[in-house]
Amino acid sequence: MTAMYHPTLGVHDLEVAREWFTRVFARPAFRWEDTLDPKLLDPDYPRNYSFFFFIHDLHYVVLCPQLHATGALRGQTRYQDVPEGMIGVGWYTDDAVGMFDRLTEHGITSHDQKGRRITSENPPVSPMAPDIHVGFTDPETAGYRHEFVRIGDRHLEYYSRQADPRLRPDWVRPPVDPNDPLRIERTSHHTFLTADPERAERVYVDAAGGRVIGQRRNEELQALSTFITLGDSVVEFAVPDPKSPAAARVSSGLDYYHGISLQVADIEQVETHLAHAGVPTRRLSTEVTSIDPEAAFGMQWRFITRRPI
Repeated sequence: MTAMYHPTLGVHDLEVAREWFTRVFARPAFRWEDTLDPKLLDPDYPRNYSFFFFIHDLHYVVLCPQLHATGALRGQTRYQDVPEGMIGVGWYTDDAVGMFDRLTEHGITSHDQKGRRITSENPPVSPMAPDIHVGFTDPETAGYRHEFVRIGDRHLEYYSRQADPRLRPDWVRPPVDPNDPLRIERTSHHTFLTADPERAERVYVDAAGGRVIGQRRNEELQALSTFITLGDSVVEFAVPDPKSPAAARVSSGLDYYHGISLQVADIEQVETHLAHAGVPTRRLSTEVTSIDPEAAFGMQWRFITRRPI
């Protein structure tokens, strides 16, 4: 894995979500169809079903499931009837075919963008273009829908210019932008709730090549957390205590993408900006404030001054 591709948030109304993210994060939105050269794509691939934000060092996607399953993706059902909230997380890989082979070796099944099982005879070729490989783990065996993608070399210059600057050879994480009302320093980590941490390690460590970097108690969630680094990101897998509020989220046995923590320079400035933006926050400690899922399309945004690991 080279880096996190993007988390994906599912929403019912793209325009409402676009306005909210623009107001909260003070960054421009850009449409999926503007991120790749259309001359290199299948003209039947659906358009206008998502938009992207680049938030300091985080490539983030908001997608409307009702608009997604059209054109070349007509008939796929992976996001059918999902409530608003996180519906996936993607990773760049240099070898998508090899990655899905390793997942299979560890008992993790996967499907392509049309919902077909990925096998050695059916590699995950995207309907977008033959040199883009995209596939997804089945939640039933992986706990969650994890996406792995390889973008063909001929697309990278355009995509890095239009969507994800981290793909540029000279990119480095920028310092705090003095014009950023949130004063973001970096993405700290992504938090999943799980009842099966061994399964999470099978996907992220055994198959994907990540590394466990620590464990600690998460008192906010009443959970024991394992932190794994993969690519350029850190993922927290939190096992909730029995009968804790978070335990209900994983009672089905599937993992739950709870939210993202951003490290910031000044908590008070974050709260001041969000108050002016009309977004309620909850102060969790002197070092942490959050936008709770009820106010953020089903996921939590935490703003912290110190990373947990």
